[in-house]
Amino acid sequence: MPDSWSSRWAGEWAAGAQRFNMTHAAAGGPTGGQFASSSGGGGSAATGGTGGGKSAANPNAARKAQLLAQAAALRAQAHTLMAQLATVQKQTAAHTTAAKKATTAAKKATTVKKAVTAHKKAATTKHKLSAHKAHVAHLQHQIHVLLSNARALVAQAGKL
Repeated sequence: MPDSWSSRWAGEWAAGAQRFNMTHAAAGGPTGGQFASSSGGGGSAATGGTGGGKSAANPNAARKAQLLAQAAALRAQAHTLMAQLATVQKQTAAHTTAAKKATTAAKKATTVKKAVTAHKKAATTKHKLSAHKAHVAHLQHQIHVLLSNARALVAQAGKL
């Protein structure tokens, strides 16, 4: 009887082993990790499997492209602000000249009425000058932040 039991067990085991599917779909594929048909497996792209290595890299490639696109957008914003900065710096130079002229005129005023008017004008032009200098500093800071963020995004994309 031991021979019949062992032969029967071996036969059942062989039948069960033929039904057992040793192949899995690729982990990065659309059916990732599930059992595949016995004819197709989840091998790598080099062995001709379904899905394989390329699909696992797509999320990184898409993320990298997204990061690089964001960096390009930030650099474009910085470029726009640089154009504004050039215009504002020219205006600041004009306001500096006007403030110097107003101060000189205030010092040369001969009557009290002319002196008061000249000092008010000098104060106004100095205020405009300080406002323009603050605007220049703000634009420079914005440009610096945008370019720093763009560099950080490029570095992050390089790590992917």
